[in-house]
Amino acid sequence: MMTLYDHPLSGNCHKVRLLLSMLGLSYRSEFIDVPNEAHHAPAFGAVNPLRQIPALDDDGHIVCDSQAILTYLAHRFGPQWLGSTAAEYGRVAQWLSFAANEVGNSLQPARLYYLLGEKVDIDAVSAKGLRVLTHLDTSLAKQPWLASDRPTIADLACFPYVGLAREGHLPLDDFSNVTRWIERIVSLPGYVSMPGLPKEPA
Repeated sequence: MMTLYDHPLSGNCHKVRLLLSMLGLSYRSEFIDVPNEAHHAPAFGAVNPLRQIPALDDDGHIVCDSQAILTYLAHRFGPQWLGSTAAEYGRVAQWLSFAANEVGNSLQPARLYYLLGEKVDIDAVSAKGLRVLTHLDTSLAKQPWLASDRPTIADLACFPYVGLAREGHLPLDDFSNVTRWIERIVSLPGYVSMPGLPKEPA
């Protein structure tokens, strides 16, 4: 059985939990208490020398970084979540980079500032966050999903921290195309929630 090194409040871990659930894959979650620095323990350092979560152990094959894990899982268990053409795959890769960089340097630290008091320039990351939401809203005005005419790992990569934007005091409700995209993700079979995100449909 796969092991996911995990924290229930991590958006990066949650994107992996989403894909695991949507693919119907069984796994064991191993809690890593990052706020209390459990990721610095030697045992976890042996799993990921960068001491970052998530990390996935698939029968001894370890993959680190949420975007890399999404790509690995999709390639191995759900190729429909990847691009079916070179152009689509390129768009998926572009959005994975966007999730790691633009989202990861704006919406994510804004949330951590308010939840954990992380030291960031909140004005700067909030301004970046507004640009991220504007770009997403413009993109989603043209088509329902980010990289294709169907959901892909591009959508799952961007979703958690966008869906948690209110926890970073960003005006998510001002971006109607983004909020409708969130509703579409929530309605996908296998959707699972986390604190701060919409609940699973009844």
